[in-house]
Amino acid sequence: MSRLSRGCLRCRQRRVKCDQGQPACQRCVKRNEICEGYRDETSLLFRYETERVIEHANVVASVPPSSASSQRSRRKSWSTDNRSVWSQPSTKSIDPSDLTEEELAGLNLPNPFPWVKATPAHLQPSPENEVVDRFMDKYVIYPCNETSSPGFLEHLPCLFKDVNVEGRFALRWAVRAAAYADLSKAQNSNALVSKAFHCYGMSLSALGESLSTTGKVPDDYDLMTTVMLDIFETFFIDNPAMRGAHAQGMAQILRLRGPDQIYSPRGWSLFRLAHHRILAFNSKLLDESEHLFGQLDDTMPYARLEGDAARIGQTCERARNLQEALASGSSSTYEVLEMVHELIELDKEVVSWRQKPEWSYKTLNVSDLPKFDPSVRPLTSTIQLHADIWIAYEWNYHRTARIIAYQQLLNCLNTAIENAGTNDIARETLCVLVGKFTDIIRVLADEVLSTVPQSFGDINHLGLLYDPRSGPPRCRGIGGYLLLWPTKIIKSAQFATTQEQKQSGQIVFERIREYTGMKSHLGSLSSI
Repeated sequence: MSRLSRGCLRCRQRRVKCDQGQPACQRCVKRNEICEGYRDETSLLFRYETERVIEHANVVASVPPSSASSQRSRRKSWSTDNRSVWSQPSTKSIDPSDLTEEELAGLNLPNPFPWVKATPAHLQPSPENEVVDRFMDKYVIYPCNETSSPGFLEHLPCLFKDVNVEGRFALRWAVRAAAYADLSKAQNSNALVSKAFHCYGMSLSALGESLSTTGKVPDDYDLMTTVMLDIFETFFIDNPAMRGAHAQGMAQILRLRGPDQIYSPRGWSLFRLAHHRILAFNSKLLDESEHLFGQLDDTMPYARLEGDAARIGQTCERARNLQEALASGSSSTYEVLEMVHELIELDKEVVSWRQKPEWSYKTLNVSDLPKFDPSVRPLTSTIQLHADIWIAYEWNYHRTARIIAYQQLLNCLNTAIENAGTNDIARETLCVLVGKFTDIIRVLADEVLSTVPQSFGDINHLGLLYDPRSGPPRCRGIGGYLLLWPTKIIKSAQFATTQEQKQSGQIVFERIREYTGMKSHLGSLSSI
């Protein structure tokens, strides 16, 4: 097999060596030409797939029917229209994630093409694809240049179309698990619940098999599968200890993928998805993070956000170690004050940087708006309106990381006060800082709560209230998912939020449970 060049398009056309520089190679720069970029990594990884499929199909066609049947039973692969790419065109294989007649009974799916009166039978998508399309329509956010939003799960539809190759079944089944589970709430179907968990188990098994391949570097399909399993576990697993079980798995996959993963749009998007979840479950950041974040362009908003979050996370880790040292008597109040100064300077830097236009938002007084329905009444006196719910989440992601950092320093300060002895001046200084940091945490919590109406779709970015007669807002499911981590922190007894804020956090969480299906499937078990 010949080796494909990884050089840029112009260098390949000229058949000259390319230095593969980012964002442009030096040959193009010296010629004052536009460097048109490099091959997508997947074109290098999977360039022989088509030939292998054809070769395998020819082999199957040449053997007796009984042998072909036996071979298909050992090695199956399904495409998005549920046909086996390994089998002959007239033969349809059975995908265990397909819905049975019993599971389809009573299933009420809307017209997939609402702009026409009826869909011809030969153009009607399969029920499985309709369910997946419904899930993606509900949870995928596509990039928007006007709002600087990089999107959420925006590469999932493209990846899902390529799951007809052996080794990628895990992603297919993970997506179907989440889609079936999400639909089961609206359809009140226990059969769909069982099917969702069946697909979840198959996906776990297939992912383990894929990652166990000797010498294999986890690909985009493996990482996206882990992300989808995390979403499923967050919403539908009845064991609280399992939530975030894949956070460490994500960290290990990111480590194995190495620093080159951020040099493609899809790799960068998947890295951000996984990195957010790692931080959400307070997992230890990658040892290689410092070098990797050093490669990011700090002038790009979402790149800067990841770097800031990593720096805040590192400060939290040091603060935890300092608290242990204080408790054991092996550290001093001076070291606490030194770290306090360091965090305050870091916080000033990251906050001032967000005064740019792309981070701007409106703040409206609730008293100036039309009356909300009592079931969705705002929990704060003001509402923040961002360009879209992803930008609101980016702010909340930043705020929540800051809350965690300030709380960790609060813990250090309280431990230092206990060990301050009779030094009244030191005690007074520490108490002043405790009051200051507590106030900051509560202001940040209120800011998060003020984004709830837009996140749930109760009000849009223009300040217009949603009409409930139109049905539930499209963004409710994804909005709830994006609010889950900030809400968990605000309502936690471990953080210095007020009792009223904790109660507001519980109200938000009840809505998340209602909109995502957690409540209908898990009941009281879904309370965190």
